[in-house]
Amino acid sequence: MNGQFDKSALSILLKRALGNRTQKSFAEDIQISKEHLSRLVNQKRDTPPNIDTLNKIALNSQNRVSVRELLSACGYDPNTLAVPAATNHMMEAIMLALSHSPYAFSKHSCDSTDFYQMILQFSDGPLHRWYFHFLPDNTFAAADHELATNLLYLISKEMEPNNKISFVTSIPLLFQYYMEHRPYNLDLNFSLILINEYTLTVSKEIVLQTACSLQTDALDNYTFSSSPE
Repeated sequence: MNGQFDKSALSILLKRALGNRTQKSFAEDIQISKEHLSRLVNQKRDTPPNIDTLNKIALNSQNRVSVRELLSACGYDPNTLAVPAATNHMMEAIMLALSHSPYAFSKHSCDSTDFYQMILQFSDGPLHRWYFHFLPDNTFAAADHELATNLLYLISKEMEPNNKISFVTSIPLLFQYYMEHRPYNLDLNFSLILINEYTLTVSKEIVLQTACSLQTDALDNYTFSSSPE
């Protein structure tokens, strides 16, 4: 930690994250006791939650609350964003699968946003940047809300036609749910990626939407083939 724990600021963020849920329901979502959450909301606790809990609060917030805001309120360095282990494993699977890509790429800084946890920048070829949003492993219970929030983010942010966005999950049911609720009116390159959590490999990728100004076959070298299960 490099700052003071601001109990009042954290309480405000927690109330925003809570939305219209009960404290009991929210506590279950973020895997802490109802009593622990109540003490944080009512500013009765003198020590902040750990970073893993802050990640869970951000991932389960009904009104988007960023990890950066939570870290700052709790006195942690907001420039050091913790990546959950499950997300880190999925990142590793993506990077390994891309090691055979015919195009050179490098990681681009994600400091300006916490919606995309990984951005790859390509030095040649039709695609310039590939943005990855990793769906957390505890979102299926709140899939309706998460889907609406994530698609609203896509609608509200302009994306160049030579960039691509992928949502990534290791939960087959969540992958299928997003497949069944695909958007049809977004002018962007958008796909779903399923990671095999046992082998940490890419099981499949489905392109849900392609930007009108970019030929579909131009993305072929940026789309993972399905692997045998």
